[in-house]
Amino acid sequence: MQRLHIDGVLFDLGSTLLEYETIPWSVLDVNCIDSGYRYLKSEDYKIPPVDEFWSRHVEIWDHHRQKSADTLKEWRITDAITELLDSFDIKCDGKLTDQFFDAYYAPISRQLSVFADAPMVLESLQSWGKKIGLVSNTYFPKDYHIRELRRFGLLHYFDFTIFSVNFGFRKPHPSIYSKASELLDIEPANTLFVGDRYIEDCRGPREFGMHAIIKYREGRDYPGSMDKNQIIIRSLAELLKYIAD
Repeated sequence: MQRLHIDGVLFDLGSTLLEYETIPWSVLDVNCIDSGYRYLKSEDYKIPPVDEFWSRHVEIWDHHRQKSADTLKEWRITDAITELLDSFDIKCDGKLTDQFFDAYYAPISRQLSVFADAPMVLESLQSWGKKIGLVSNTYFPKDYHIRELRRFGLLHYFDFTIFSVNFGFRKPHPSIYSKASELLDIEPANTLFVGDRYIEDCRGPREFGMHAIIKYREGRDYPGSMDKNQIIIRSLAELLKYIAD
């Protein structure tokens, strides 16, 4: 069995360490907008019919997502919320944006869970003297993810975290791997990236010179043929057998 002699491990967050998709994102999106809409209604804001509100949200979110996909510059959901509310002449200061987002994010937070083997794997890597970093694509505010990592007892395992919403670029932009390598202070050849998406968590890191292991996720868009030496795991616990301690 191939065992990697590495000094640092970089992890993706969603579907790798934390499970955000116990409910499909398509359903969560509806629940989130409904929650935000009900918050505005409870505060007596003058708002349009829900169908109109939903349609405008889809238009704005899709615009930001497409621009981000084209440029790899990360978008911020708080900017999209401000744009959405402004489009209906709802006077939007930072406080209202934050309050709307709190309501919007509540359905995500309620169904969020940690993969049961994540603490054990991180504990093992730490005990082996490996440096551990987190590199996550997200348009949600960083503070929410930090709270989630703390909530599930994972935060203290990481030497650093990089969230694309603060960094500015998203995976697979080379600069995000470069920054992670700099913070690890470990050569890419001695670094392993672990995540569930092929382009962001496998091809991108490998092109930068890192090793990569895919944590398989049903329904992800994986290429029909991959390098025969590409390691694919179906649980985090499997990761440990591929790393030399």
